[in-house]
Amino acid sequence: MLECVIPKDNQSQIEESLAQGQPVVGMLTVEITDDWLDDLGVSIDDFASRMMGVWYFNYAQAFQLAKIEPVFYVVSTKVKTTMRFKHGETGATIVVLPPPRLYSLIRLWLPKRPKLMAWRFQARLLEGLAHTAYRGLRFLLRYISTPLSALFAELKRDQCKSLIVQEYESARFDLCVLAGLLHKVAVFGTFQGGLPQHKLLRPLRTFALRCCAGLLIPAKNEAQRVADQYSFPNERITLIYTPVDTSVFYPSSKKEQRALLGIHPDAQLVIYHGQILIDYKGLDVLLQAWKSLCQTYPNRNMRLFVIGSGQDQEEFSRMLSDGVPQVEWINEWIQDRNLIRRYLSSADIYVCPSRGDAFPLAMVEAMACGLPVVSSEVNGIADILEGGEQFGGVLVPPGDADALSNALSRLLTDRPLTETLGRRAHARAISAFSMAHVGAQLRSIVVTG
Repeated sequence: MLECVIPKDNQSQIEESLAQGQPVVGMLTVEITDDWLDDLGVSIDDFASRMMGVWYFNYAQAFQLAKIEPVFYVVSTKVKTTMRFKHGETGATIVVLPPPRLYSLIRLWLPKRPKLMAWRFQARLLEGLAHTAYRGLRFLLRYISTPLSALFAELKRDQCKSLIVQEYESARFDLCVLAGLLHKVAVFGTFQGGLPQHKLLRPLRTFALRCCAGLLIPAKNEAQRVADQYSFPNERITLIYTPVDTSVFYPSSKKEQRALLGIHPDAQLVIYHGQILIDYKGLDVLLQAWKSLCQTYPNRNMRLFVIGSGQDQEEFSRMLSDGVPQVEWINEWIQDRNLIRRYLSSADIYVCPSRGDAFPLAMVEAMACGLPVVSSEVNGIADILEGGEQFGGVLVPPGDADALSNALSRLLTDRPLTETLGRRAHARAISAFSMAHVGAQLRSIVVTG
């Protein structure tokens, strides 16, 4: 059951904002929130009450600074009717919508992982048919996962004239743009690292891109790809980054934080925090690089801290048990941001080996805490560290374990360089990714007349 529920007839917060002339902007989050939360081991109640560290929660804080009322629209199989509650950390309204009944019926039968599909068929000769059926049903689910009528009814109720949809290369975005035209709602799309669906699976893609209000993209190379691939007008693309909350993430005494966390004061600590997605986050590359580093410096007191959970946690556990030394994994999505800051402040280097992140907020949080960064050069990471070492980071090619190991080795063996890069990283975070700056930018784009 959901807690902190706002009675359906209670719109005081939104009505008060409207009375003060503050516009309301909606944000439609991941396709089905349950799948994502289940992988992280986070309940819907925790999501509502205290979850942070996701782009739209930080957007909400930036919107509030810009005198805009944010509302999150979430689809969840945990509810039977539309429910509203107040997000504990930001105070924003969260509207939880049940998916269409047909979606729920299909999901009762359809397994989450395709490899389980064939198990439902007794004959091995039908395995190919099973996977074909699986793909067909997954295609259908993309088009029916979002209850458009209910969503736009809630948008109308909230007098919300603009809606930001997570991932513009999705079937759901196409349908939202179409519905937005009918309901006079400006629909914007964002890029958060999702993979594009093939054009044959998105017959409305060209129409949706032509008719959307604009795209909010946190990476220059991605913005250029969209402009080139779709002949999308550059003036309708806004390069906008996820802001960091510097009231929570800031440099703290390493000695004090290590004492609180029980970490040896003389250890050299490299840290990663985020989802456990092996291929996407490049965690296989990280472990390979770390193993090589430990072989190079067998007598050095080094530790790798990995903080986070996700759908690949079982495979990651198996990889750790296969002879990777000096690694401590906290298999939990830590809700307490102050605790995350303590771990970051206790470290010497933040590592981000990702193969596909759009704009990793976790990395900017680490920079705000004064950590230098060693990261793969993909998507928005190249923008965060476009000045390379001048902005506090060392960039390496994605998937290159040797380059990652060499970069970590360089910083671990050069303490003055590490400290210098840490100061530069902190300066970069607070100057380029502040809540006030991003809030003003968002207001200028998504608030329509």
